[in-house]
Amino acid sequence: MKKIQKLLIPKGVRVIVISDIHGELNLLKELLHKVNFKDDDYLIINGDLCEKGNDSIGVVNYVMDLVVSKPNVYVVEGNCEVVVEALVNENPALINYLCTRKNTIFNEWLGKLNITVNEESDIREVKNILMSYFSKEIKWLTELPTAIETEDYIFVHAGLEDRENWRQTDRKNAIAMPEFFNKSHRADKYVIVGHWPVVNYSEEAPSNNPVIDKEKKIIAIDGGNAIKEAGQLNAFIIQRTTSGDTFSYTYVDHFPQYEVLADFNANSVMQGGVTYPHYYIEPVERMKGFTVCKQLGTNELLHVKNEYIKQLESGEYTVKTDISCAQLSVRNGDVVSLIDGSCAGYDLIKKDGVEGWIEKGILLELEKKGNTIFS
Repeated sequence: MKKIQKLLIPKGVRVIVISDIHGELNLLKELLHKVNFKDDDYLIINGDLCEKGNDSIGVVNYVMDLVVSKPNVYVVEGNCEVVVEALVNENPALINYLCTRKNTIFNEWLGKLNITVNEESDIREVKNILMSYFSKEIKWLTELPTAIETEDYIFVHAGLEDRENWRQTDRKNAIAMPEFFNKSHRADKYVIVGHWPVVNYSEEAPSNNPVIDKEKKIIAIDGGNAIKEAGQLNAFIIQRTTSGDTFSYTYVDHFPQYEVLADFNANSVMQGGVTYPHYYIEPVERMKGFTVCKQLGTNELLHVKNEYIKQLESGEYTVKTDISCAQLSVRNGDVVSLIDGSCAGYDLIKKDGVEGWIEKGILLELEKKGNTIFS
């Protein structure tokens, strides 16, 4: 990769890393408010500002403004930003992309101009129109660095190749490499990535929280926002100190919050979850509320909520979406998010970023956030 930005981050400051915003402007503003983002903080946006959410224009313009108005805001390109190059290079495949994907910055731009695209649209004409009105944004997106290198960290959207000179990593891999947390690298510093939802790495109850491998020096922070139904937007926080950096994180999501009214003790046998790419299952024993299933591809036995089991026309079984197969222990007074309250006997909740089931009837909805706007 050619576009590597060098950055000096002094000791004594806070570094806030956010990735995979995916057009969710309100969540981004809420998250920056939650971490109390200030001018002396360093903010790293680690790729995928746009696509998939419903306000990619808003996110791109907001971040562009932050880069100008704040002293220490830096942005890395992700695979979703690189899609803009398909427009610049007049790739005809982009027309099919626009016809099949509603939530994309291109369709948002075209919508502002009251223009719709169909299979017969000409890519050169689309390019000329968008370049006439949005050349500033397009230029900014195409000039983003592929990686930011500091004394102790490398910020890159997807990962690095396991090679002696990490700078020789192919750009396509840097922005789109799958499951980097399960791989390795030979850089002599922490590599912080997004791109691959961390819930895909979960072995016990599905967790959307950042994960750290201190031995391999890999930190993965993609909370699955706008990708996973129970996803969240994470902020990974590095506190720089002379005695060594410390790590923490927080998150925001769209789910309503509830107070727990009674203790519930999880069945420790119920663990794990079904997530990408192992969605196919084989029912073994149907029980009240859940069915014990063998997960094809891993051969693990999981308790899948009956409402989430789907039989295909072929006779095979799968799950309707990524789903936790774990129960969570909660205590009276805990505050949790409700993901699904429509199932019999149990509610699907998120507690501190972890998804699982609790007994139905012990939740009280808290006052809604309302329409709070964070500027």
